[in-house]
Parts: sequence; structure tokens; C-alpha cells
Amino acid sequence: MNAAFSTFIALFAISGVLSILLALYSSVQKTRFSGMHLFVLMSVATAIYTFGSSMELASSSLEKIKFWISFEYLGLPFISPLNLLVVIHYVGRERLTTPRAAFGILLIPAITSVLMLTNDLHGLVYQSMELRADAPWPLVDFVMGFWYVVNGSYTLGCGLVGMWLLARHMRQTLNVYRKQTLTMFLGLFLPIGTSLIYIMNLTPYHIDPVPATMSLTNLLYCWSILSAGMLTSTPVVRENILESMRDGVIVLDPAGRIADYNKAASLMFPFLTPEQIGAAAKEVFPRKQLRSEDADMRFLEAEERQIEWLEKGEIRYYRTRSSPVHHRRGGTYAGRTLVILDVTENVLLHRKLERMATHDGMTQIYNRTHFVECSEKLLAESWQTLEPLTIALFDIDRFKLINDTYGHDVGDTVIRHVVHACKIYLGDKDVFGRYGGEEFALCMPGRSLDDAFKLLECVRRELDSGPVMTAAGPVSVTASFGLTEARIGLPLKMLTKMADDALYLAKQSGRNNVQISYDTGEDAEISGSATLA
Repeated sequence: MNAAFSTFIALFAISGVLSILLALYSSVQKTRFSGMHLFVLMSVATAIYTFGSSMELASSSLEKIKFWISFEYLGLPFISPLNLLVVIHYVGRERLTTPRAAFGILLIPAITSVLMLTNDLHGLVYQSMELRADAPWPLVDFVMGFWYVVNGSYTLGCGLVGMWLLARHMRQTLNVYRKQTLTMFLGLFLPIGTSLIYIMNLTPYHIDPVPATMSLTNLLYCWSILSAGMLTSTPVVRENILESMRDGVIVLDPAGRIADYNKAASLMFPFLTPEQIGAAAKEVFPRKQLRSEDADMRFLEAEERQIEWLEKGEIRYYRTRSSPVHHRRGGTYAGRTLVILDVTENVLLHRKLERMATHDGMTQIYNRTHFVECSEKLLAESWQTLEPLTIALFDIDRFKLINDTYGHDVGDTVIRHVVHACKIYLGDKDVFGRYGGEEFALCMPGRSLDDAFKLLECVRRELDSGPVMTAAGPVSVTASFGLTEARIGLPLKMLTKMADDALYLAKQSGRNNVQISYDTGEDAEISGSATLA
């Protein structure tokens, strides 16, 4: 036998064996891929075609060749339509493959098989078949019939539609599934390409090269099954779930490069574009849009972390969760998945509730409870560091008369004016709180009695410098102040009592002045004036 023929026969036989193995392997796989049964049928059809082709080449008479060609047509017409149905399931369009639609797609192949079995009666598939006179081994030469053209056109159409669906899907799918998609694309493209070569009579002795090509496509399927999880994974289902997630997902490879991301991630981080695939995540994340604590990019590998992201002048808050991914076989490191949750609304709500719990609603300074909490912490620190700390209480003079005369709206305006006047002179470390209706408290860490007295005098003069303009007209406003200094072991409750006593003395002394309470040990001595010697 000619060596070239022997090679072709061997390739055809190998293709048939691979097709059978694929069919057997696929039939026992536990997978959620809805097109698995169609892939099994396609593999069986391919095995029938390739085995029949190998037996056709090995035949020594025209009658045997005709028999094996008829046998081939039990599988050949179904390969491309079944492949199209597999593709439809693969790209997530399985709803289109209703029983009626599947029947319609497979109708022409079924007619082709019947017509081929009865071809001697009508010649619709092959008008004539004869042995080639120029071939070194029995090979058939034929004249195409009408149905041969119909079936060939239909087969080509199914292949082109499948390739179009896969090409469209490949642009939208994640990189981790593109190996599978490319394999299926080649599984359609290679047979179509070689069949065109066959039709153009460019093969030796007009031998059909498609069965040999099937061995290559079967090898590609085997490679994709083992390396890319084809058939054993459900890429469309998993991808649709990923794309429907409100949370962003970024996939990193073992080197920390961006391998994939979903739409939600690109909406959170607009810099994520297809061009960034393969780029190092630490390099492409714009550091200027992250707060300084996050610019180290450690959140890419941190188990859980909250980051701030500045986009178009707006701060968004994201919680990131980074999880390593390992290969099932061997447990080697395969990369990371970074899940990003948008927690902006939760953070802002939490801060709003926290502010409501700690701040006075009208003046936006600390309420009494939070003022006490902060002051007690600062007092404990001053005992340890021996740094000075002063406490002051003050209230608005004759505030009840202002409310009774002008109404509560004007009274509220006066309170806000007093708070504004205080903030002019207060420092970052000073703690300012509303202690009661018109009463306020100050905790001034690091300020000595002398410094605190001067600050209160500035505030007092600011209030006394002119009337407050209100809806009811100008209203004169003054305030009285009581001041004391912290001592080691003296609790905050005692200090505020001493400051309150000094405030009482300021009221008794004609209002609009600052009085100081000095601690003398067992009893507090109250003295002071509008000036401090």
C-alpha cells in the first residue's frame, strides 16, 4: 500500500478513536453544561465519519467504497449542525434550541442520510461514482448531485453561524474561558477550511482531508478539557452569575497582573479597560485617586480592607476582599480574586447616625454625652503626660429674656452666633460641646490656666463687640464664663462642678465676665475677674 495512503488511513483511524474517547469521557462527566449530550452525539457522529473514511481508503473495490461512503453519511451530515447546537448552548442561548428548533436544524442532515442510503435509485447526492484511473490505490471519483450542494451549503452555513456566535461571545467572555471558546471556534473553522480545499480539488488524488483535520480538532478538544476545564466547568453559567453580580470582581494572575474583571468592577474603577489586561494591578491603579493609606496597594492582597476612592470630586467607599486561588491538582498558587463591595451608602449612613449620636443637631458641636466621653479620655492622658488641661463652662446672659421677647427662632440664631464666635478662637485640640439649652462646655488640653483665660476673654469680647442681626432686628448678646484647671486624681465631675461654681460667681458679679475656680485641696476656692494678673 502507498505510504501516503497508509498515513491518511492512520490519521483517519486516530481521529475516530479520539472521537470515541471524547464521547465516552463526555458521557460520564458530571457537569452542568446543558449541551453535554449534544457534544456526545457530535463526537459519535465524528467517529462514524472518520472510521468510515479510513475504511473507504482501505477498500479495494468500488462496491466496498460505496458502502463505506454510505456509512460515513450516517454521521457526516450531523457533525456541523450538532456543533452549532453545542455552540448555542455554550454561549448561553439554549432557550433557542427548543425540541422543534432542534428537529428543524437536524432535518436536512437526516434527509441527507436517507438520500445517501438510497442514492442508487435517484442519484441526488452523487450522480455517478467511478474509480480514478490515475490513482495508485482504489479511489473514487464522483459527480456531485443536487442534494450534495444543498447539504454542503447547509453544513457551511451551520459552521459560519457557529463561528459568528463564538467570535461575538469571545469578545465578551472572561479571559479564563477564552481558551475554551477559541478551541470551539477552531473546531468549526478547521473542517470548513479543509473542506473548501477539498472542493477546490487541491488535495492529492482528491482525497478528503476533513477526517484528518478532525484528529487535530479532537486533540484540541482533549487539550482544552485537560487544561482549561472545558465541559467540566460551566463557563456561561458562571460568567453570567459573575456579570450579574453587583459587586465588582477583579481576577489577578500569579504575578499580580490583571487577568479579568466584570462590568461592575469597571463601573467602580473606570480605568479598567481591555487594554489593561495583562498589566500589573499595582501599576495601573491611580494612586492619586486613593487615600495615602491605600496607596501602598496592600488592599490587593489583604483579606479584607476598606478603601476610599476619589472619582469626579466624589468619595466612594469600597470594602475589598482578596482571596488566593489554587489549582485543584497539586494546590499550586493560580492567582487571586479581588471582590469589591460598594459600601458608600452604609458608611455615610453610619457616619450620619454616629454624628447624630455624638453631635448637637442645631449647632453641630458635641452633645453633652460625647463631650464628657472625650473630656474624660483627655483628662486621663493629661494625668499621664502631666500636660495642663482646663475646663470651662459658660452660658448666654439673659437668654430666657431673649426667647420670651423675640421668640425661639431668634434664640436659636443667637445660640448659633455664640458657637460661631467660639470657633473663631478654638484650636484643633479643643473640645467644644453644648452642655444644656444655652450652656456650653470647653475642654482645652495643653492650655494652661493663663492661656485658657485669654482665649475665653477673646470670645467674651467677640460676643460683646456688637449686636447679632436677626429676623427681629439687632439683639445684644453677652456670656458669662467659669474656668478651672485639672489636677491629678481630680475627676471630671468635680472639675465641671468647680467650673459651674465659677460660672455662678460670674453671674453674681454682674455677668459678661470670666471667673476662675482654684483647687486648694479639700475645698475649691473661687476667685477671679475679667483680667488675670
